[in-house]
Amino acid sequence: FDGIIAQIDIKKGDSLSANAVVATFITKQRIAEVSLNEVDVAKIKVGQKVTLTFSAIDGFSITGEVAEIDAIGAISQNVVTYGVKIAFDTQDDRVKPQMSVSASIVTDEKLNILTVPNASLKSDNNNYYVEVLDNADRSTDGSGVISAAFPQKKYVEIGLANDTNTEILSGLTEGEEIVVRTINNVSGQTQTPTQQ
Repeated sequence: FDGIIAQIDIKKGDSLSANAVVATFITKQRIAEVSLNEVDVAKIKVGQKVTLTFSAIDGFSITGEVAEIDAIGAISQNVVTYGVKIAFDTQDDRVKPQMSVSASIVTDEKLNILTVPNASLKSDNNNYYVEVLDNADRSTDGSGVISAAFPQKKYVEIGLANDTNTEILSGLTEGEEIVVRTINNVSGQTQTPTQQ
């Protein structure tokens, strides 16, 4: 395969042992190598799309796809990690070997779905619910909603989730206001910022 010899670690006449590094070779097809824990690697498959960002290059991202997943994990301090190789979709000369990279791997994708912030979801005996306010017993001020009545539980069925949002399959409709957090003020009323 084509590439550039970036470094040669031996000279003529050197004796070599098994696993000795002879040279560093940079191929035209660049890859990123990341480590995933055993929980995350179970969701990853070869061919999944990835967005890569580099801490050394502000505002730059590149797409790629999962090319290879280690079959055997490495154990360090009782934590198992698996190496994942990601092939770049396009090549960019700003990306250099050994740069730090962050990878967002798309494990599933859905369009036109209803989501709520994870902070609004609560659980009750393995059932999920959100809190909603009665429109008649509330008013707004600059920091949120003031309600004379307690929020009501509304049970929901959840779907996909990420670090910030969760998909709602049933139990809510678009436009309903839900409680994200509740603050009790000194007068005894409940001040509840809401989010649509």
